[in-house]
Amino acid sequence: MILEETGPEEHQYDFLIRPNRSMTAKGMSLFVVFVGLAVFLVAMRFALLGAWVILPFAILEVVLFAVAFWWYEKASRYRETIKLSKNNILITKESLKFRKSWQFNPYWVQVKLLPNANNWYPSQLLIRSQGKQVEIGSCLTNQERQELSEALKNAMPADLNSTL
Repeated sequence: MILEETGPEEHQYDFLIRPNRSMTAKGMSLFVVFVGLAVFLVAMRFALLGAWVILPFAILEVVLFAVAFWWYEKASRYRETIKLSKNNILITKESLKFRKSWQFNPYWVQVKLLPNANNWYPSQLLIRSQGKQVEIGSCLTNQERQELSEALKNAMPADLNSTL
């Protein structure tokens, strides 16, 4: 998912790139509770009928289900920000484990979209400058990478568009 915001200054753009999350953390918690409750009620019914051995496996199933959703929630907190102004491009990648930033001069930067020769692999969107390169938009689809590439090229100052 790409969110674009134009700043009050001329030629200042902010791009926020993050994975698409269809549920909030609260929504995921409620979903796990409701599924856990349904599984527990079914397991209790079997336990009352004499098949008590189902109950521990149902509890294990709900615990594993909750752990999987917890891991997904942690992994989906990843985001990238790109701040583009006349004199600076600042790229920041953040997750719960790390935060890393790169800074480039927009007059030396190249925005490259490298399609993969095999159609089943995603393309790569790179920002290159003076021997350094950063891949951005790794959580995006190929179409969203193409749109981001065009948006970045269009957001560059007017005199830079002709060189890209």
